[in-house]
Amino acid sequence: MQPLIVVSAERFFRGGTVKAVRLCLQELAIAAAGSCRIRALVYRQDDYPALPGVEYLSFPRARTGWWRRLYYEYWLFPRLARRWKPVLWLSLQDSTPPVCSRFRAVYFHHPLVFARLPWRMWLKQPGLLMLKWLYQLVYLRNIRSNDWVFVQQHQLREQLLRRYALNPHRVWVIPLVKPLFTETDKKETHPQPAVFRFFFPAYPYVYKNHLVLLAAASRLVQQGIRNFEIVCTYDENQNAYIRKLRQGFPADLPIRFTGYLQTHALEVWYHRADALVFPSLCETWGLPLSEAAAHGLPILAADLPYARETLSDYRKVCWLPPVDVEAWAKAMENMIRGNFPFAEPTENLKQPSAFELSWAQWLQLWLHQLQSEVKHAE
Repeated sequence: MQPLIVVSAERFFRGGTVKAVRLCLQELAIAAAGSCRIRALVYRQDDYPALPGVEYLSFPRARTGWWRRLYYEYWLFPRLARRWKPVLWLSLQDSTPPVCSRFRAVYFHHPLVFARLPWRMWLKQPGLLMLKWLYQLVYLRNIRSNDWVFVQQHQLREQLLRRYALNPHRVWVIPLVKPLFTETDKKETHPQPAVFRFFFPAYPYVYKNHLVLLAAASRLVQQGIRNFEIVCTYDENQNAYIRKLRQGFPADLPIRFTGYLQTHALEVWYHRADALVFPSLCETWGLPLSEAAAHGLPILAADLPYARETLSDYRKVCWLPPVDVEAWAKAMENMIRGNFPFAEPTENLKQPSAFELSWAQWLQLWLHQLQSEVKHAE
């Protein structure tokens, strides 16, 4: 019987996380064809395409609470592993359950672990601070038990190596996407719109830095500039944080709340947008940056390492201090008036690709290692 790979991703249910799981499974399915079986534990099977050699198991109650995740990872999954006898257990959810398998691997992509926010920001969503502490505790106990640790960027790899003293040969970079930004990627030029549309696809977490956008919009309105709107992809009363934040600003700010957007609707809004704004204070990739660049949109981005690495080859970007309201308001005003303040091209910040590969390349390496062990045992 072919060796079994279990991929656990049962808590991911929307947005960039589902896209990351989908890309992973697609690459693994192609690379594993005829060599091994893949069993994917997902939140909802309908979110994923049928793939050869991939069997899906749905866990629709996976998000009913943290106790459910503890139940799955420390009781159910170890029992399933004893029954299934997988050769490899790959967790795409930052931590690996204590399962019996020859190999274990984990995909790290939670930004809160390395987030450094002012205390006043944490206090606006204290649940995120508790989650940060919990993840730090879990990683301290869990991360070294893996044969491989995967991250999305080189700067994250360096942070993990420093904090947890990991073996460098066990930590690899698998980029979320690898777009090629060229002159042909430019969005078609149109006359300056009557209403300039800034697009901000993000969930209302405090570290996404919605405050700087609302404050910049308020400043522009005070200056008599109203021919713009900021499109946010959540409900105006999505959570307590965003409700309280909105109370501190005039109700007539040109902000449009679309609610959560499925893939097709999101694509429509990228085509409608005139620019992307992305002031997030911490990310492990920042998928909207790649998506906007693929559409050739101008981008106003926080000048932080994650954004620099994601957009290292892209020219239509203006780097801004993350919390400088005046700088964001000025850059937005320039774009509204048709002046695009793009930064001069800088040195490519991407690191050498010695520890960078794709899911397919990694699986081929692992299969080769597995075959070598089998031959040695014989």
